[in-house]
Amino acid sequence: MGVKLSGKALAAKRMAAGLSQRELARRAAIDHRAVQYWENSTALDLYGYAVKRMVDALGWRISPHHYARARYGVLSDGEEAALFLDIIRAMPKRLAMALVAPRVKCGAKTRKGTPCRALSEPGRRRCRFHGGLSTGPRTKEGRNRIGAAQRLRWQASKRQ
Repeated sequence: MGVKLSGKALAAKRMAAGLSQRELARRAAIDHRAVQYWENSTALDLYGYAVKRMVDALGWRISPHHYARARYGVLSDGEEAALFLDIIRAMPKRLAMALVAPRVKCGAKTRKGTPCRALSEPGRRRCRFHGGLSTGPRTKEGRNRIGAAQRLRWQASKRQ
């Protein structure tokens, strides 16, 4: 299930860093009594101002499921997985894809002939500039149709 984030865990992390309560309070820009209070508590409020400041000052990385536990209480593994999926579904698609699919270099050929160095869109292999599905017209009729459309556009832009 993971580590329960309690005052004892905070005190152990502080001592492992070789800091006194007052030194941690100074680094976190909070009062030393807040450090004393939270180290004597049974559970940390991860959404609290002082706790966030202490966690940042200690360089402590806390996983998202700890935040979910802080908000919703202790969950079983199944409930935790369901909650994580609900959180992912509630995110905009672009953010959810960034969690699931890594972004890679686009690599498409630019006008200069060099490979594109922009990062791909989440879940895709091409960047936002080169991400279209079209590879251009493949038949002679298609090339003629595109050429005619481009000539009409150029004539319209010249008139303006």
